[in-house]
Amino acid sequence: MVTITKSAYEGIIKHSESGYPYEICGVLIGNGCEIATFKECRNLNTERARDRYELDPLSFKEADDWARERDMNIMGIYHSHPDHPSLPSETDRMRAWPEWVYLIVSVNNRSFNNARAWVLNDPDSPFSEIQFEVNGT
Repeated sequence: MVTITKSAYEGIIKHSESGYPYEICGVLIGNGCEIATFKECRNLNTERARDRYELDPLSFKEADDWARERDMNIMGIYHSHPDHPSLPSETDRMRAWPEWVYLIVSVNNRSFNNARAWVLNDPDSPFSEIQFEVNGT
C-alpha cells in the first residue's frame, strides 16, 4: 500500500483532465511509501498522443533534481488514459521500471473517472495492482 497526499492526487487529476484528449504524464515524488507531491512532465509523443506517452528526459531530470534538493525521490510515474480504463497496456509494461509505482488515471470526456496504482515486480511478468490511500486535507 502507498499513500498519496490529497493535494498531489487532486493536482494529478486536474493535470489529467486538462490534457484531455491526449495522454499526459509526470512523476510521483516522495519517500518510503508516501507520495508527497508530483511534477508534470512533457509528453514527447506527438504521433500517438491520444494513446501513448513518451516522458521527456529533460522534464524527468528537472523533476529528479528538484526532488533530490528536498531529500525526496522519484517513486514512479503517472499518466492518463483518455476514454480508456485505468489498466496498464503492454506498452506501459514494456517501458516500466520494476518496483516503481505507476498511477494510471482514466479520464472520460474531459472528466475524471478513476485512478488505479500498479507495480511491476519482474520485467517478464504482468503488472500487479496495489492499493493506495489519499491522505490529508
